[in-house]
Amino acid sequence: MTHSPNRDPLLDQIAAALKQRGLGTAALALLEVGQPLAFIGGQLLWLAQPALALLWPKVQVRHLAQLMEDPTAVPQLMNALTPDEAMR
Repeated sequence: MTHSPNRDPLLDQIAAALKQRGLGTAALALLEVGQPLAFIGGQLLWLAQPALALLWPKVQVRHLAQLMEDPTAVPQLMNALTPDEAMR
């Protein structure tokens, strides 16, 4: 997958991991339904960051929380998960 110059590399990594596991379509459907809740999810990540730091690097949790607060991040991830993304 080629990195789009306007898209965060973490979004491309997430999309690639989901597609590799065969979860791209399911994730796309969940993102579409839950898109209005992304900001709240980012806030929950900030609250859970100390506990999540035991499982994942703190920098990655912080970056994901910042992405979820960005109103353009979810549509960009949805765009990366669309099946025709490889043709763009």
